[in-house]
This record gives sequence, structure tokens and C-alpha cells, in this order.
Amino acid sequence: MELWGVGLLKGYFVQYKFIIPEATKHSSYTYQKLFRALYGYTQNVTKANGKTYHYHRKGILSEIPYIRPGKNCVIIPPKSFSSLDSFFKTGKNPSHYWRVKGDWKAVFYLDEKNLDEKQVVTALKDQIKRGFQGDDQAVLDLTFLADKVKNNEPISKDKINLALNEAEPIISNPWFKEVYQKDPGLKQFFDAYRALKP
Repeated sequence: MELWGVGLLKGYFVQYKFIIPEATKHSSYTYQKLFRALYGYTQNVTKANGKTYHYHRKGILSEIPYIRPGKNCVIIPPKSFSSLDSFFKTGKNPSHYWRVKGDWKAVFYLDEKNLDEKQVVTALKDQIKRGFQGDDQAVLDLTFLADKVKNNEPISKDKINLALNEAEPIISNPWFKEVYQKDPGLKQFFDAYRALKP
């Protein structure tokens, strides 16, 4: 049975541009660092035993559901705009520790957009994939952990806490609260979260 309504959710459309001194080449690592700081990135680390591990390094948007309608633009929940605005002004981000912001600035255009529920659900599912990816996916998967708890299998409290910490920004987002009951996958995610919560 389809539960989708015609209700629209509000989002902020943010179109941005990084302005870097002309002496800096467009292919410069500065550009790469800025986009990594914004979207996060996956780092591949090969150990001495030859096994490669994948680690997601978070960016400003890693813990925010977003839609990318084109190049250099995103649509985000209105309440999430302050962290993006702060990054544009200060450069502070979880990917790179910059003692000073650097010789760049960002200019942006902001507009309010109406989004349909299916767009928002897709953005939330993408956010879940970003938070629960890499080699620890099985450890972090909420449903996997909730099933172990339900079956009284031993599970480390650290693993549960790690998964709950990753899930918290998703569950508490206004977009999630608006749509999770209308999508089986998001509802399952929420039910698993609730089952793990002490």
C-alpha cells in the first residue's frame, strides 16, 4: 500500500562558488581539499598484510541529508544551513584541520525549495549509506545489531554505542521525522535504533 502523500517539505537550495587566488591552478590540491571538507571522502589504506581498508572521512555534509541537483549546489534541510554557512565563513570542518582558513572564500546563493517526500527519502537513505559504509558496515548496521540483541547474542557495548552515535544525527533530523513512517527501509532503521537505545 502506498503511503505517499502530496505534502511538500521545505529545503534550502544553496549554490556556491569557491574563490581562490588566480595563482592557484584549478587542478590544485586546494580545490580537492575544499570539496573533501564539504562532502567527505573515502580513504583507502593498505596494511602490511596486503589487505586494504576503507575509511570514510567526514565532511560538513556527511551528517546532513542532501540532494545534489547539479554541480556546486545542494539542497539541505533549513535547520542544517548554519553548519554549511559556518564552513563557508571559517573553513572549520571534520576532514582537515586548518590552523587558518586559507586564502579562499566562498560566495553562495540561497533559495527556499519545496521537495516531495520521495526526494527526501532518497536523501536520507544516501545519508545512511554514507554513515554506515566501509569495512565496519556489518558492525555498524543497526538491523544486524538489533537482531543480535533480540537473539541474546553477545555484542560489545562499544559497537552498539558507535552505531547509535552514527544514527543519532539521522534520526533527529526534521526531514527524517517527517517521512520515516512512509518508507519501509527508514522505518526499519528507526525500529532498530529504538531497539538498541538503552
